[in-house]
Amino acid sequence: MKIFLNAGHGGPDPGAVSKSGLKEKDVTKRICEILAEKLRHFGVEVIEFQEQNSYFEISKAENKSGADLFVSVHCNSFSNAAACGVETCYFPTSANGKRLAGCIQKELINYTGLVDRGCKMRRDLHVLKATKAPAVLVETAFISNPEEEKLLKSRPEIFADGIFAGIKDYIS
Repeated sequence: MKIFLNAGHGGPDPGAVSKSGLKEKDVTKRICEILAEKLRHFGVEVIEFQEQNSYFEISKAENKSGADLFVSVHCNSFSNAAACGVETCYFPTSANGKRLAGCIQKELINYTGLVDRGCKMRRDLHVLKATKAPAVLVETAFISNPEEEKLLKSRPEIFADGIFAGIKDYIS
């Protein structure tokens, strides 16, 4: 089993930035580092990738990798700071992507205790429609929500644990 892990955003693109200055690209990199270590300990080959110039390079690298699964980790953001919760996105025509999203979503809710925003079909996300492997994009929590921002900053391991448990459920 080979998993392509994409820490969302990178290079000159910070992704969403909280009011206190926490950058999505830094949070997602930390979550993916922890997750990659767990996956490797479990015997899974992991490719870690964070964009440097453009999101097009993500799908290009994944398509060359021969990965069995693609997981892109992000933080959500909204103008209303009360917006909260976890959601996992998949491409509508991918049955395996939908199943992986369900496994990850369930475990992320178990590990974080955050609001379940559900699994969502998304046709518009490049990394879901342009990758060969079954793909999901995980919106771990709202970096724009002060309480969730604290969790993202101080406890990235709970997000990595939830995603890891979901991947294990999917594999078995």
